[in-house]
Parts: sequence; structure tokens; C-alpha cells
Amino acid sequence: MRTVEAARVELGLPEVWMLPNPHPPHKLHLPMTPYAHRKEMLRLALLEFPALKLSDTEERAFGPAYTTDTIRHVVADLPPGPHDLWLIVGADSLVELPKWRNPEELFEHARVAVLRRPGVDLSLAPPEYVHRVRLLATPLVPISATEIRAALRSGAPTEAWLPEAVRNYIALHRLYL
Repeated sequence: MRTVEAARVELGLPEVWMLPNPHPPHKLHLPMTPYAHRKEMLRLALLEFPALKLSDTEERAFGPAYTTDTIRHVVADLPPGPHDLWLIVGADSLVELPKWRNPEELFEHARVAVLRRPGVDLSLAPPEYVHRVRLLATPLVPISATEIRAALRSGAPTEAWLPEAVRNYIALHRLYL
């Protein structure tokens, strides 16, 4: 969340909405923590960051929620007038953007900001997208969600990466064992 908060500050945004995806299209065949748990852990993690908000927009999608469809719905729900809508994605997403549904449409509805990620080679990102995004200067987070889940399974400390409320929720529901 610290990285997203830093992105919010860097972009000069009053708030950033976080949208957990109940059915990520690229993970349909992978085991996942149930959406209700992921959503609650996100809500708990956001308690320390009042300018970061939780949205259930993608929860209302039937089946896989594609980002382009979600942005289209978000734009339709906005009041008339100009908007400064940003989509913040990780560098890994920028590299994978050609695999997304209707990636060109993303740029029609929002400006795209990219968080750098350790180990992601941005030279692999399609040049037609790289020049259209804003690469953020936010600090690199040297650990992935996969590595945090592995730490939880092994009993390694996670205090540096997870708020206490999230750690307590994970322990209460015996997640990531």
C-alpha cells in the first residue's frame, strides 16, 4: 500500500481506488484465495491510508472481469465533465499488455501509470505502449505477493510487508498454510 500511496502523491491525485478482482481472467485455472478474504484483507490494509479506497466494481462483473470493461463502467458512472482518470499498473502488466482484452481502449479512457517492479525488464514492453505511459519513480518493493505467501507458509516474519490487522486476519482464517 505504501507504493500505491507514493504513486498517488507523485501523480497528485486526491484518492486512488483499489479494485480487487473476483475472477482475474489470467488466473482462472490457478488456485486462489477466495475473493471475500482478499477483499477483506485489502480493506484492512487500506485502514492506514485514508486516500486509498476500496471499490467493489469488479465484484459486480459476471465471470472474468477485464480491466477494459471495468474502466468503461467506471467512466460511465462518472458525472459529466472532464476527469483525470489514471490506471495504475505494475511493470509486469505493461509487458503483458498485448495479451489483455482491448488494450488500446484503456488509453482512450485513462492515462496509464506504471509502477516499476524488481526483475521486470521494461525493454520487453511493447514500444507502442511504453511511450504512452508514465513510469513512476515510486520505491521498488523488493518482494512479491508470491514471496509473502511463501513466507506465511514457512512461518517467516512478515511484519515488514503486512499490517498487523492483515496478519491477524490471515491467522484467524488460517490462510496460506
